Amino acid sequence: MAAALSCSRGEEACFRGGRTHTARAYGPKIAGELLWKKQLNGWIVSTPVVAEGRVYVGDTGLKSVYALSAADGKELWRYETEGPIVSSPLVVSGLVLIGSQDHAFYALGARDGALKWRFETGQTINSSAVTDGRLVYFGSWDAKLYALKVKDGTKVWEFATGGMVTSSPALYRGKLYFGSWDGNVYCVDASNGKKLWSFKGPEQPAKVGSSPAVEAGRVYVGDTAGYLYCLDAEAGNEIWKYKTNFWVDSSPALAGDRVVVGSADRLLYCFDKAKGTLLWRFEGQGPIISSPFIYNDVVYVGGEAGRLAGVSLADGKKVWEFFTPAPIKSSPVAVDGRLYACSYDSYVYAFK
Repeated sequence: MAAALSCSRGEEACFRGGRTHTARAYGPKIAGELLWKKQLNGWIVSTPVVAEGRVYVGDTGLKSVYALSAADGKELWRYETEGPIVSSPLVVSGLVLIGSQDHAFYALGARDGALKWRFETGQTINSSAVTDGRLVYFGSWDAKLYALKVKDGTKVWEFATGGMVTSSPALYRGKLYFGSWDGNVYCVDASNGKKLWSFKGPEQPAKVGSSPAVEAGRVYVGDTAGYLYCLDAEAGNEIWKYKTNFWVDSSPALAGDRVVVGSADRLLYCFDKAKGTLLWRFEGQGPIISSPFIYNDVVYVGGEAGRLAGVSLADGKKVWEFFTPAPIKSSPVAVDGRLYACSYDSYVYAFK
């Protein structure tokens, strides 16, 4: 894959780098030199998405979706919603699709930010959307997962869980995988919303806000009981689990034989994907809510102390760091030799 957050070629630009949320990309080396920074308004929790030379991201202060120039951070357009935005954009078919805490899901023109359609849910939207090109899927605090038509926002189906859905669905072989605050990881048929299986961890009550990563028939996801699970994608059976020292809201990243995830216990973990054997741990400065992104042989991750770190995928040793003056909950992304990250200090940062 030549660019992160542009999915694979011919697909769309989306959260966690692709429909299956593996958060893995390759490209020219990133030295870590600050290229530009752009101040928005309020805390930035939204993870940026990059498509066709533009960086799309939301903020909480002006409750807006932005299109910035990837070259210099210049604002190209801004669309204001009625609530803070913490979810991440999805760019497909000339549209920017994103949810807001005003309970609505928006479709905006990617070139000019013009409103194309708007869909009302029953509550706040923190979940980032995924698409198969025809339908767009996302969750809401109203405990539902929605499927809408990309072209006009018509609802095709909804699936009700027993708790808020802040987890972002992954799409793999016609099935959607996502978590709920009712403690379950769900698998549903993407075409009709029919439940195929659900999995609940051994320690309840627990919430699943982590967004699953799916690869080679396995699902990797965390929960607030502190576990990282590896599940069979077809049947939902547990293959292995590992308990960290605090909750896992971070979403896993996958590369080769490794899975990397952060925990609120201040540690970044790397495991063998097949058996769940711990390979290394990296000490963060504060809880790690941010989800890691793997670019070439470096794992990038943010932390509550404001540090953005680059860690060797091979051995977990720090190879680079940059400090912001506020927590980083947003997840870093790397695209074609550029690294993008956001902080609670209201800035979007770009490094080369």
